[in-house]
Amino acid sequence: MDFINNDAATIPDIDDVRSSGHALESYALADVGMAPNWIELKHFGVFSAWGGNRLYANGRQQLKLIVVVQAVGSDYKVVKLSREEVESIHLVDAYTNTALPIDTIHDGERASWKCSLARNERFQPFPYSGDLQGPDTRGKDTVLKEFFVSSNSLEPIKLVAAITRSDGKVFYSQDTAEYGHISLNTVPPATYRKEQYRLSRSSVYLPATQNVAKVDRYVLDLILEQRHLKFVECNMPFKLQARSNHHDYLGYYVVPYFNGGKADSDLWATWETADHVAASDDESGRMVFLLHFAKKGGRGQIRSDSFQAKAYLRDMFGNQHVLNITLNMADPSIIEIN
Repeated sequence: MDFINNDAATIPDIDDVRSSGHALESYALADVGMAPNWIELKHFGVFSAWGGNRLYANGRQQLKLIVVVQAVGSDYKVVKLSREEVESIHLVDAYTNTALPIDTIHDGERASWKCSLARNERFQPFPYSGDLQGPDTRGKDTVLKEFFVSSNSLEPIKLVAAITRSDGKVFYSQDTAEYGHISLNTVPPATYRKEQYRLSRSSVYLPATQNVAKVDRYVLDLILEQRHLKFVECNMPFKLQARSNHHDYLGYYVVPYFNGGKADSDLWATWETADHVAASDDESGRMVFLLHFAKKGGRGQIRSDSFQAKAYLRDMFGNQHVLNITLNMADPSIIEIN
């Protein structure tokens, strides 16, 4: 059988994959070459390789669909598809009879369904705990072509597969009895309660410098049913700072980090920042805030207060989060979520 991930190759039986509990993986492509004429499709269907038919309507999360094709010639013996025929395989919206665009969904774009020929490894599929269901993919010259579907629409869709034969005739999988189509639904992007975000504080052992007296470290976590949901994008583009009445401190300023690097577009480049602390003690999938206690007489100058800034995050399922990160107005040496 031929597995198409921009190319084709022999893969294990899907029954073996189902029993192992793992999704199908990509394999290197074998040369398809030109094929004899074929008169009909012995197998033609589409199924969900990761199980289920739901995904978040956030434009980022993907659902892996696989199209299965096996053609027979005039003697009803299985024949190979030509490379052009394999490349012509695409998904079609059964309601509008239009091909699903192979493209990326961007923030703010009108509601739509699209697909990609490659997986975005940063995002995880919608949680699914059932058995994987799919057609029998065994057999000589069976071609599997994979698509990764995304949507930012709350409207469901029914998809069928289509292939164009070398003579220009188009065949649709909906004409088959089983796995001829698949209906997909979306779930609104997840929202979480304030208490599901955890902001933990710890002191950092750091010798005082000319500009910084000490640094406190805060780690932002998202907990759902005792499970840590990782962030894949984090950014806080605005200042968070406050003056101090403490006799030792000029004031406080916050520098956010993600994956060991700054997550604030270098807004603090002119101030001393404890970058090595974030780099050496990285929290995978979590956002880190380093609260710097600026010393009086140092190079830092804090002449105004910015008690609140928005943090923009995206989690492992592609959902976006906008949080208000604040300095406590009564005691600005404390970071909070409001």
